[in-house]
Amino acid sequence: MSWEQFIHNNFLMKLLAATIELVIGFFLGPAVKRLILRLHNRKGVDEGVLTFTGSLANILIRIIAIIIALGQIGVDMSVAVGAFSALGLGISLALKDNMSNVASGLQILITKPFKVGDYIACNECEGTVVSIEIMFTTLETFDNQEVVIPNTVLISNSITNYSCYPSRRLVIKVPVSLFVDPKEFRSEAQKAMEACPYVLKDPKPKTQIGDYLADGSGMEINLVCYSTIEQFWDMKFALQEEIQKIRSSLALAAPTDVIALSSASAVVKETKGN
Repeated sequence: MSWEQFIHNNFLMKLLAATIELVIGFFLGPAVKRLILRLHNRKGVDEGVLTFTGSLANILIRIIAIIIALGQIGVDMSVAVGAFSALGLGISLALKDNMSNVASGLQILITKPFKVGDYIACNECEGTVVSIEIMFTTLETFDNQEVVIPNTVLISNSITNYSCYPSRRLVIKVPVSLFVDPKEFRSEAQKAMEACPYVLKDPKPKTQIGDYLADGSGMEINLVCYSTIEQFWDMKFALQEEIQKIRSSLALAAPTDVIALSSASAVVKETKGN
C-alpha cells in the first residue's frame, strides 16, 4: 500500500490516531502522578494523600485514553460505556478484595491512623511508612527491606503507631536468680542508662523489680528508659551491650532450677515419735 492510499484510508487513519491517543494517555498518566508527588515538599500537604491521588489519577487517565481511542475508531460510545459497566461489575465481583483495599485506602486517608513517615507495627510487620497507594501501603523495615501490606489488613487489624508521641519507651527485662542481691546490678544499670547518649533525661530512666518467673527459678529486673523515635534502635543496641558487660563483671547468676530433697527416713521417725 502506497503512502497516498494509506492517507486516504479512513479506517487506518483513525486507527493511527487511536494508537497515538493511547500512547499519549499511557505516558501522560505516570507523568501526572510524578507531578502530583512533587508537591510533597510543600508545607501542610499529606504525602499519603499525594501518593493515593497520584495512583488514582494515573489509572483514570489511562481509562479515559482507552475510551477516547475506542470512540476514535468508530465504536459506539453508548455500547462501550455499557460494556465497560458490565466489565466493571464483573471485575468488581472477581476482585472484591482489591476493591475493599481501595475503600480501605480511602478510609486510611480520611481517618489518618498513620501518615507517611510514621513508624508503625501491624501483626508481624513493622517499619516506616513510605507510601500509601490505592490498594496497598509500603513500609521500610529497620533492616532495609520493603514490606507491602494490603490496605484491608491495616484497617481490619490493630495498628501500633510509635510516631504519635515524641518519645518511645524501652523496657529491657534481665532475668536473674532468686539468690542474687539486685541492689548492685540496679545501681550499675542506672548509671549505664544515664550515661547513654541516646537516653532522654526526661522522663528519667529507672530500674525496678519485675515479675517472678512462673517456674520459681528467678525474677526479672526491668530497665525502663526513653529515647526519640529516630534513636530508639541505637539506644536499644547500645544498652544491651552495656548490660551484658555489667552482668559479666558482676558474675550475675542466671535463673536456675532448685530441687529440694527431703529424707524419707526422717519423715518416718518423726511419724513414729508422734
